[in-house]
Amino acid sequence: MGDMLIRGINPELKRRLEESARLNKRSLSEEAVVLMQKGFATQFASAEKAGDRLYSLVGDDRFTNDEIQEIARSRSEADRGPPDFR
Repeated sequence: MGDMLIRGINPELKRRLEESARLNKRSLSEEAVVLMQKGFATQFASAEKAGDRLYSLVGDDRFTNDEIQEIARSRSEADRGPPDFR
């Protein structure tokens, strides 16, 4: 594994990192690596397009002709009123 030196860290940021490491029972270096991994995972997950995410969930599933016809029929129907939850 490679090493990295990070200079110019704000004292408050360092204190928060130390506190997080202590709470998670990790070394300062281990905590920094975990937080960077989480940050990158979040960054790249949010960059994913919605269509790509949906496709990853449903894969190659397709509507049948009957389902497509039912959807087309439902588009011409009047909207239903909201349910009464009383």
